[in-house]
Amino acid sequence: MNRIRLALAAIVLALAGSASPAEAGNVAAYPSPGTALASPLSNIAFNGVTRAGLGPVTVRGSKSGVHPGRVVAFGGPVGVAFVPNRPFYPREKVTVTSKRHRFYGTGGRRSFSFHTGQFLQTNLGSDPYSPARGQKPRAWDTYRTLPLKVPKVEVLTDEPGKSSGKIFYAPRANGPTILDENGELVWYRPGLRVTDFRAQTYQGRPVLTWWRRDTFGNRVDSKFEMANRNYKVFKRFGGGNGYTGDPHEFNLTDRGTAYVTAYRTAVVDMSRFGGPKRGFVLDYIGQEIDIETGLVVWEWHPLGNLRLNKTYLDIPRRNARPFDWFHMNSIHDDRDGNILISARHTQAIYKLNRKTGEIMWQLGGKGSDFRLGKGVRFGFQHDVQRQKNGTLTIFDNGAGGKHGRVNRFSSAKVLRLDMKRRKATLVRAYRNPRPVISNSQGNTRVRPNGNIFVGWGDKNACTEFAPDGEVVFDFTFAAKQVSYRCYKDQWTGVPTGPIAVKSAEGETGSRVWMSWNGDTRVANWRVLAGDSAGTLVTVATVPRTGFESTAHLDQPYGLFRVVGLSAGGEVLGRSGLNRLGRLTR
Repeated sequence: MNRIRLALAAIVLALAGSASPAEAGNVAAYPSPGTALASPLSNIAFNGVTRAGLGPVTVRGSKSGVHPGRVVAFGGPVGVAFVPNRPFYPREKVTVTSKRHRFYGTGGRRSFSFHTGQFLQTNLGSDPYSPARGQKPRAWDTYRTLPLKVPKVEVLTDEPGKSSGKIFYAPRANGPTILDENGELVWYRPGLRVTDFRAQTYQGRPVLTWWRRDTFGNRVDSKFEMANRNYKVFKRFGGGNGYTGDPHEFNLTDRGTAYVTAYRTAVVDMSRFGGPKRGFVLDYIGQEIDIETGLVVWEWHPLGNLRLNKTYLDIPRRNARPFDWFHMNSIHDDRDGNILISARHTQAIYKLNRKTGEIMWQLGGKGSDFRLGKGVRFGFQHDVQRQKNGTLTIFDNGAGGKHGRVNRFSSAKVLRLDMKRRKATLVRAYRNPRPVISNSQGNTRVRPNGNIFVGWGDKNACTEFAPDGEVVFDFTFAAKQVSYRCYKDQWTGVPTGPIAVKSAEGETGSRVWMSWNGDTRVANWRVLAGDSAGTLVTVATVPRTGFESTAHLDQPYGLFRVVGLSAGGEVLGRSGLNRLGRLTR
């Protein structure tokens, strides 16, 4: 009976498509050929081939035997995943054979192999980044219209030349926050413990994205979430292939995918490096996830591609907690279709061959392929990206707390690589106006007008620089817990929640306060007042002034309603009826 089932499974795979021979060719597959530590829960991704074009494929484990399964097409990029009906065994060799295609990274062969690793069932509480609960900032901004206590923002510099857009950050114990370009609050969601909060584009539409971690008793839930312009979550997914999603990267591509970081605790022989024979090591990997299906499109493991002694951390002699030797913290496409990643604990940037998984070059760290010019050296860095002009931008922390220090101050750096001479040159460095050393987190972003927008990680500050280094905008926020990154992007918020209104009797009349949490469109507020719902008339129109606006009326009216207006006078929303002295929302 088992032989019959296996034969039927093989027939199903053979019938997965009958493409013409012209469709046959080299295919990139993941886990990449030669991967030394894949998850036993892995699916096998085939990029650049349709379901009809895949042809017959056999998947065989050296211990677990032939694996039947199903072929699922990705929703975004061209490609498919083979989803086995059952997991592979730990520490076995898995061989994938195609009758139609040859595989990149094999020298033109029609088969490739990877090895599965052994992993702990839990991560031993070793989550490398866990937002704290119950932390209170030193100072709050408060509002009459909503019971919001927002970590206080202090704008220190506001000069001409700043770029347009909203500012996004998320103090990890308080909640995601959006400011306008002047530092005024736009949206705040208290109690939502998220990281890497920003605006991105998905299927041509602006969305908000973040990583979220929740605890339910003894169970920890870690998800990447996407919200629409109404602030409603419409997509939620985790790390793939049995890995736990990690907050260090959630980067959408124009292929309908997301680059994310993820991890599991692997059991690895560390004895050759002075560690335990059965060592617990974080397999800190990069994945590209197809957003529609949640399947892994691409995956890369540092273990097996780099030795443990590339790390700048001391290798432990015994297992106290899983060893976070690599600590991947950014993943981005390079201009040629290959991939750039940053690893904090090897203090290096790597360019990866997307098709084969091979390291094409390494910048910085132990064994750099480039000579580092004056001022280039970086350490414990974050957020590496290639710019349109060919330069690289990074956030150079310059220090890693107890793990050491390589520079006096943290800075955003622009680097130029000479590929022929294998030399890296510093184009410009941007320091905080109050020179700081940020021991963790941070990011560097180039704005459309050429400005540089920098989040200072654990220093709770964000700065925008003109290209020549002039500070055009700079602010701090009072949250006791840090924001991993700080972004500036275009965003139009259309909240579905109510307009909030508070009224009170004044010395000579009435005062009305109004706000609409998350709205970016209202330019003016129309205030209606009267003694009953049927007698309300317009008594004032006031400009929007930040998050909360105020109208001073010359009479103590008993009933109010406010209407939000666009700059052109279009009605965007109406509040409920508000009685004098009450809060309505």
